[in-house]
Amino acid sequence: MRIFFSVILSLIFLFPGQIKCQGVATDLSQTYANTISSFTKSLSKKQASEIRLAKLLFNKAHRHFLKNYRAYSTINDVFERGNYDCLSGTYFLSQALSQLGIKHRIMETNYHIFLILETKKGDALMESTDRFQGFVTDPEKMEERINRYRSNKIKNLSGQLYLSHIKIYREILQVQLAGLQFFNLAVESYHKNDLIASCQYLQCARRIYDNPRIEEFTPILAMSISKSQLSEDQKINLAELLKSNTLQYLTAQAIR
Repeated sequence: MRIFFSVILSLIFLFPGQIKCQGVATDLSQTYANTISSFTKSLSKKQASEIRLAKLLFNKAHRHFLKNYRAYSTINDVFERGNYDCLSGTYFLSQALSQLGIKHRIMETNYHIFLILETKKGDALMESTDRFQGFVTDPEKMEERINRYRSNKIKNLSGQLYLSHIKIYREILQVQLAGLQFFNLAVESYHKNDLIASCQYLQCARRIYDNPRIEEFTPILAMSISKSQLSEDQKINLAELLKSNTLQYLTAQAIR
């Protein structure tokens, strides 16, 4: 599987009614895809079990690609700067695992994304942002860590405490990581007080992967827009857009 957030070339904001997510690549650039392929081929030459191969992948990925944790890093940052976060690090590892033929699941919680590997010698947990203790094979330690993720006891919440009263724990697809990437960009833009960009990214996130965190963030963004220095026309248009999107989400939930 491939992912949508590898390159974000442009987003076009149209008043009064529509946002279009344009210029969003649906795949890694060929250069980056080749880099992962070369990396995994060098690993596959090792005569090792799946679980040992996965651990080798984890360690070497951090030495050569996942070097510096930076919140809101994209997959491009991994290759260009060695910067990564939970999403981009997980995507890189997931792609590499897929190329090695190692079955795995992508798990989403309120504040975190991690991988559960299913090997012939048992399950393993792979957590991209913990380079020293992020590969776990002991069942009890895996359960302890997963319970911690599910209880939202995560350091460095990046100001997203508004999510603390909802509970998210589920498997997602690689393509849905793109929606979470756009959501992170919406939050980052909000913290930079770029409210129009925040609305742009939030709309793109919704189109790819509509999820509860978007609905929790929307009223916070709407309140900031109402108190901002934007023109009255901009405030009205943005408010209507957010209201329309919320209505669409509620309607979709009711249909389900």
